[in-house]
Amino acid sequence: MMPMTPRTLTRCAPLVLAAILLAGCSVGRVGTPPGLFDLGPSADTAAVSPLPPRVPIQLAYTASPVLYESGVIWRVGESASPKSYATYRWTQPPATLVRERLIDRLSLEGAVMVESAVPAAVQLQVSLVRFEQVFAADGQRSEGRIVLQAVAIQDRKVLGQTRVARAVPAPTQDAPGGVQALRQATDAAADELAGWLARTLPPPAPPRGG
Repeated sequence: MMPMTPRTLTRCAPLVLAAILLAGCSVGRVGTPPGLFDLGPSADTAAVSPLPPRVPIQLAYTASPVLYESGVIWRVGESASPKSYATYRWTQPPATLVRERLIDRLSLEGAVMVESAVPAAVQLQVSLVRFEQVFAADGQRSEGRIVLQAVAIQDRKVLGQTRVARAVPAPTQDAPGGVQALRQATDAAADELAGWLARTLPPPAPPRGG
């Protein structure tokens, strides 16, 4: 192998630096605890667009296997090689954080029950397909992306199905910027899912006269 010349090193330096920044490399910070993130407090209910009440639902929730781990995932474009930041983690797996945020949001219009609580109730099957920071090829911009797939079922009949995909630009090209974008994308996706349910499900039955 030919030795690296000063000119070659100069050319490679920007690429090496970019790789270190993206991966959250811990050079010079051995033993430093990882930075921890969550989705922050739920959105202020006063800022949420009002929707009509709906019937109670029971949530059946799943997520891609990688989202049951606590890594903050990033990738370049549509690369098939996702990576996790070395020095940043979620406080809980993204699958758990998104599930809790969905329950908080969907509970504003009606009860959200655990799966199989009431067999005759509407079941909402939600799958978290994607939850990651995606960089442009040049590394100059990125966005937080979330993808949900949902199906509403009652008495073995499909009432409707939808795919919710949201992407929010990251303010900075690092893990904190990606997390901020993912927070906003998650809230936007939860609002969109709530709106779809309001259009798809019937209103609650009126109270019996007394």
